[in-house]
Amino acid sequence: MDVAAIKAYFDTGGVLSQKLGSFEFRPQQLEMAQAVAASLEEGHHLMVEAGTGTGKSLAYLIPAVLWALQNETRVIVSTYTKTLQEQIVNQDIPFLRDVLGLPFKYSLCLGSENYLSLRRMKRASQTHLFGNVEEDEQLNEIFHWAGRTESGFRNDLPFEPAPSVWEEVGRQKDLCMGKQCETFNSCFYFKERRKWFGAHLLIVNHHLFFANVANSGAVLPRYDAVIFDEAQNLEEAATSFLGLDISNSSLFYFLDRLYNAKTKRGTLTRLRDDLTIEIQQRVSKARIAVEGFFANLFDEFGRKERTLRFYSPPTLNNTLFIPLQDLHEALKSLEHRVTSEEEQLEVSAAATRVFEFNNTISALLNQNMKGYVYWLEVTPKKRFTRATLRGMPININEELHEQVFSKIDRAVLTSATLTTNRSFDYIKERLGCTPKEESTLDSPFDYASQALLYLPPDMPEPGEDVAQYVSALADRTLALIQATGGKTFVLFTSYDILNRMYQMLDPKLHQYQILKQGDLPPSRMIQRFKEKPSVIFGTNSFWQGVDIPGDALSSVIITKLPFDVPTEPLTEARIEDMKKRSINPFRHYQIPRAIIQLRQGFGRLIRKRTDKGVVAILDSRLTQRSYGKQFLKSLPECAQTQNLEDVKKFLSNRTGVPKV
Repeated sequence: MDVAAIKAYFDTGGVLSQKLGSFEFRPQQLEMAQAVAASLEEGHHLMVEAGTGTGKSLAYLIPAVLWALQNETRVIVSTYTKTLQEQIVNQDIPFLRDVLGLPFKYSLCLGSENYLSLRRMKRASQTHLFGNVEEDEQLNEIFHWAGRTESGFRNDLPFEPAPSVWEEVGRQKDLCMGKQCETFNSCFYFKERRKWFGAHLLIVNHHLFFANVANSGAVLPRYDAVIFDEAQNLEEAATSFLGLDISNSSLFYFLDRLYNAKTKRGTLTRLRDDLTIEIQQRVSKARIAVEGFFANLFDEFGRKERTLRFYSPPTLNNTLFIPLQDLHEALKSLEHRVTSEEEQLEVSAAATRVFEFNNTISALLNQNMKGYVYWLEVTPKKRFTRATLRGMPININEELHEQVFSKIDRAVLTSATLTTNRSFDYIKERLGCTPKEESTLDSPFDYASQALLYLPPDMPEPGEDVAQYVSALADRTLALIQATGGKTFVLFTSYDILNRMYQMLDPKLHQYQILKQGDLPPSRMIQRFKEKPSVIFGTNSFWQGVDIPGDALSSVIITKLPFDVPTEPLTEARIEDMKKRSINPFRHYQIPRAIIQLRQGFGRLIRKRTDKGVVAILDSRLTQRSYGKQFLKSLPECAQTQNLEDVKKFLSNRTGVPKV
């Protein structure tokens, strides 16, 4: 695959221009495609930042497909957000196959828990497991859907199943009988998995990729190259995957599914063995122990919402160890007594889960994992207060280097936001990756005419009086929303400020549809946002991975620079670690991380050449603190103003871009 082959697709008058009516030659896209092709052909690592509008998905997909076809090999494309994954599968790949006629095979790889298990569904329908009408109705609907669906994929259901229902009918790795299952030949998961091994291209998410790494390559087929899109999220995805957590809700849920003394339902009630009565009693004892352990925890640390880091092992007696150990031993005894293979599998899986629960609790209470940070989260709910114990690795760069980048000859890391101050140093250090080639490609969009950056200098700083700060934010946000006629994202870094602002502004914005994160699933919010002029109040999930080209979005209001809360346990531990190594954490970690997040938020606005709008950053630190210049230097070059009237003029198209 030489340079000429790539140019034949991306150059002026090339294949794309002939087959794609809306194609516009973009030198950045051609340059990226050539760099990806070289990485695959020569076998080295590439890090490439491709600004919004570059067309980066085609710039890596076409070289990947050509290389895989030419060498009869396999390439993994890993994304962070579901939105990008759907774009690749539903738009890009059909274009490559149907329009360009590239004869490659592909598969969308999803975690096996997303698939219906025909055997478990049949068993659930026969055992009358559920105690309420709604769950029984859902099970009945799934039973009928199973006869129509070709995928068996949970997201293809015409409704969102209750977790308790899907838990009984979805595939679970430790409950799978494999080739011994009576439904193996018709199994949705295994039919799909067989396609993986014949595919040239596998589309996965970062979580599944790291599941494959953690399981020594047993989850995915062997591959020869990997392309990480949305690579700025690799560190957090890997950190989350390697973390430990356990909660009172997860323990109660597991034990109640095993045997619920109140309803007399659960897995153990299906088994016919004299020992099951004794085990049911041990389940009840374990549940009482869980109640007692978490009651002691609440007595010690309170029931109010909080996040509390444990700098040393907490002084909590592990009163769960013996009851869970007794339950594990009893389940292992039962495993050897039940006669059917299906029942043996269920009992064995339950015993393993109890063993894992016990190990996790011990590791979290004793802080056994070196290089981890430990904390408690207390979250009050309507009928229940959830307590979650967590442990996360502080740094994973060495682990990523050893387990991923040192073992893969061909790796491409790409995103619209990988650099800070046009340097890859931050992301390379965090990921333990030192690519042979680095490339920074600017966006082909004309930000000078398409976007205006509003930077009011008169806003109070976030650290000042909260009531005064929120009031000023609300007033300025109201003026901006009215200037745009809705069509606005308001991006927050905290749910508390979001809720305060919503309460203040909702009565004043009755002419617009106001959508607040948490009231609806993000996908449904986006759908409604596109249907009529709306305002979205959103936090993390709306800063990135959301694509709304066209007139539906005219303004993005960023209420605060997206610095991580320094007292959040993982952030605090990373800061401490850097100080121990004589590294300035604010300069080398906090600022670069916030810059990448800010660039993601800015990038929601301009998604195509005809888009036009305003980004307002209502944080005066951007203009009044010395580090603000680093943030501004990292944003696309566009006109800036401190005057609200300029914003109104720009949006009305009366005077075009103001000269400021």
